[in-house]
Amino acid sequence: MAELVLSALLPVLFEKLASTAFKNIARHNGIDAEIKKWQRSLTQIQGVLTDASRKEITSEPVKRWLNDLQHLAYDIDDVFDQLATEAMHREFIHESEGIGSKVRKLIPNCCTNFSRNTTLLNKLDNITVKLKDLVDEKAALGLRVLEEDQPRSKNKNRSLQTSLVNATSIVGRKAYKLSPRSSSMVKAGLKLPNLKT
Repeated sequence: MAELVLSALLPVLFEKLASTAFKNIARHNGIDAEIKKWQRSLTQIQGVLTDASRKEITSEPVKRWLNDLQHLAYDIDDVFDQLATEAMHREFIHESEGIGSKVRKLIPNCCTNFSRNTTLLNKLDNITVKLKDLVDEKAALGLRVLEEDQPRSKNKNRSLQTSLVNATSIVGRKAYKLSPRSSSMVKAGLKLPNLKT
């Protein structure tokens, strides 16, 4: 179950990580190196999701690992949303700087920014530690990338597919030969299939 949620959530996280806007936000906050580490770790984890989903049925530790990963993915998504919200807030403040500058001067800016940044940095550190633990635990649980998860070459072991039926394997009745359909086939000069009785 957790694998289904993760297989839907991880591509969304990768899409956010790859976006130019998010890269700019991360660079502005000085966390771009940490975000790249997350991306590498998440890529490693994504590779073993199929194996984990098979093993979660019989292994309680794998089930817990997937559950922890699911919660961590939600935490990462929350941090991404928080970063985007702060970026929009900064942009809004910058655009409306002339309107309420007198009111804003009354509120000490350093105190509000410090508490927000400290909370965010704590969340980032917490996620980094949890992600590293999950990557380490992945190896301890014996999770590996399965062959079917690897990209396949187009011609390798491809079975031939056809909609044609082998007429020699059709089992029918003698009455078919006497049916109106078969007599119209004979009149048209078409050969009747060799039917077994």
